[in-house]
Amino acid sequence: MPSAILEHLEEVVRRCWEAPETTVAGLPASMPASTVQQIASGGRFGFMIDARFDQIEGRLVLEVLTDNRMGGPDHYRVWDDGEVEPLEREWITHAVPAEASAEDIERAQAEYFDHNRAVQAKLRERGFDH
Repeated sequence: MPSAILEHLEEVVRRCWEAPETTVAGLPASMPASTVQQIASGGRFGFMIDARFDQIEGRLVLEVLTDNRMGGPDHYRVWDDGEVEPLEREWITHAVPAEASAEDIERAQAEYFDHNRAVQAKLRERGFDH
């Protein structure tokens, strides 16, 4: 695995685990291509990291799905040079103004659920079954 990707993962673990050394030591130095696997779990707030290693347009990339009970999911790619590319992720909440009509509330709820269903379908296509 490229060092820039591994450094990114180590930083995530150091930021989210109270005693990160064991988890950092357990991060994989390599992964099979196109296969999602959980590479870490635990830490503060029940953090988990699932990842998929691929080659896209000749570049190595790790697609990452993180989740925790405080902040919710995050979905992104870390490229071989360390660049982080945000990807669509599930929304954990929606809001409407206090003066919203019943139709506005219904529309916001429908948008929320439609968005999350679409993201979940994309994640399943990529092998992230959560």
